[in-house]
Amino acid sequence: MKFIANQPIVLASQSPRRQELLRSLGLDFEVVPSQKDEPHPAAFHTAMGYVIECAAQKAREVAKKHKDSVVIGSDTIVVLDGEILLKPKTKEEAQTYLRKLSGKTHDVITSITVVHGASELSFHELAKVTFYDLSEDWIEAYTATDDPYDKAGAYGIQTASGIFVKKIDGDYNTVVGLPLASLAQKLSRAGYIRLEKSRIEC
Repeated sequence: MKFIANQPIVLASQSPRRQELLRSLGLDFEVVPSQKDEPHPAAFHTAMGYVIECAAQKAREVAKKHKDSVVIGSDTIVVLDGEILLKPKTKEEAQTYLRKLSGKTHDVITSITVVHGASELSFHELAKVTFYDLSEDWIEAYTATDDPYDKAGAYGIQTASGIFVKKIDGDYNTVVGLPLASLAQKLSRAGYIRLEKSRIEC
């Protein structure tokens, strides 16, 4: 299946994982990452409020300079017992995150905001991820690579650290960073995309 955009599409994210997922729809789009610093989680009462605002901020900022485009902003967080685990800044922080996640179930929330002119739609998807018990050897070996440091919670389900995952309850792509099925449905219903060689939106 290949989709065609009815308006120019801009992805407000530098994440290669999100770009790859969106590209799998066959869409042509421009990548324009947001340059604005994300807010601090402490300013929000809930993790959900934080991730929704982060996605909205990205989309709104980029949309200011791309007024005729459909701008997609996305943000993903890992939440364990109410604590938001962001991208680790150091090896020690990455190891701390992984020790906390070891043997437990946590939430992964991805929020999406789509802005087109004065129109804005937002939604989110939540997946529950359960880790195996992780040995110190595994944690040490993984955090010695470059992989954990650009990923919320210090792991990527689509990379080598996918072997940490025992079970997922929810959409796999939500954990990767872009809930593609929900996004495609909403873009189609809004009239932003259509199937190639078809006038009928799916």
